[in-house]
Amino acid sequence: MALASGTTVGYMTLLRNNSRFRCLWAAQLISAAGDWFNSVAVLGLALQLTNSGLGASLVILCSSTPSFFLIPIAGSVVDRFDRRTLMIISSLISAGIALLFLFVHGNETLWLLYVATVLLIMSASFFAPASSASIPNIVSPEELFSANALSGASWGVMLMVGSALGGIVSATFGREVAFVVNAISFLVAAIIIATIDIPSPKAEKEVHPWRDFIEGLHYLRDYLPAMGLVAVETGWGLAAGAFVLLTVFGFQVFKAGDAGIGFLYAARGLGNLVGPFVVQSIAGRDVEKLRRAIWLSFLLSGFGYTIFAASGWLNSLALGCLALFIAHFGGGCVWASSSVLLQLTTPDRLRGRVFSVNFGFSTLTTGLSTVLYGLALQGNISPMALAVVAAVSFAIYGLFWNVITSQGRLHISEVTISRGHRKSVI
Repeated sequence: MALASGTTVGYMTLLRNNSRFRCLWAAQLISAAGDWFNSVAVLGLALQLTNSGLGASLVILCSSTPSFFLIPIAGSVVDRFDRRTLMIISSLISAGIALLFLFVHGNETLWLLYVATVLLIMSASFFAPASSASIPNIVSPEELFSANALSGASWGVMLMVGSALGGIVSATFGREVAFVVNAISFLVAAIIIATIDIPSPKAEKEVHPWRDFIEGLHYLRDYLPAMGLVAVETGWGLAAGAFVLLTVFGFQVFKAGDAGIGFLYAARGLGNLVGPFVVQSIAGRDVEKLRRAIWLSFLLSGFGYTIFAASGWLNSLALGCLALFIAHFGGGCVWASSSVLLQLTTPDRLRGRVFSVNFGFSTLTTGLSTVLYGLALQGNISPMALAVVAAVSFAIYGLFWNVITSQGRLHISEVTISRGHRKSVI
């Protein structure tokens, strides 16, 4: 398959002609909006109750690390059961869990905030791989790049809109309203997904998590370009603990409360929204350009977090928002490029396991780095200094990834993609 010379279906054409993807995308938009309504309120509540950056860091840790321990189970289930049913069940369970936050009223119930956060990410650990693995089953190869850009945009636009509105609603009407909106969003998403016909691997009565997990790892070991692509989001997570700084900057540095946190997250979302569209318009379906876009975008993220540090020293919320737009414009490019290439290189029967590994390892590194940033904040290290640490981390990893994937068996090329497609037919 000659990706570089192929024709890519446009966004509007995809949404107009592919009703299955249109519905899945709508469900992603609605669910993501509720997620960010919820996240701003939860982070603000944790910081208020603990008066500590570590308290907010623990929320991010609880919303990431559990996915790593569910990798063997989630990947096996996604590859062996109907993916649409899994997404519906996951959404319904998440709706019930989201209401638990209503019962967190003070330090005596703070534990429930963390427990509910863990339960939500456990549910998402099945939804996210099922959703990513389903996209190639409902779109053509010509539609795949646009479909992934729009899926990334759904997360980015609702990070932008949901965070801003969530911060305003939380500050104006109370955090309880944000928690209820999140629960409703899961219910609506489940209803929409129920209307979609999504082909899945043949359903099986028995699941063998460890055996399936080992098979997925063997695939990555034997097919090193795919391992290199999994390393993209894993590496991104090494610096992603810096995201806790958004809450600290909004609440303590800029002293703008939940609304300030919401605006910073909105700027992050806008960057994530725009990045995938720009990288596709520049790189198209050229594999080498997409590979180059990944490491250059890491450098761009490092530049953005350097400016973010400066915004704290200058006490400028507006500059902080601009910095996060730049940094997460790079993040959006990283996600879109690596996701498309990983989908193209992975056979359908293994796609759930590979995306589960990808999701799990990225959340593990995000969780571990979040703890480190939280401990650093607890040790009274300046949040501006930590933003500089994040900037350096993004830049160094991007350069490292470029070196290891530019030659040898890890090299990502047209041949890599072609082999991935031939394997997927088997």
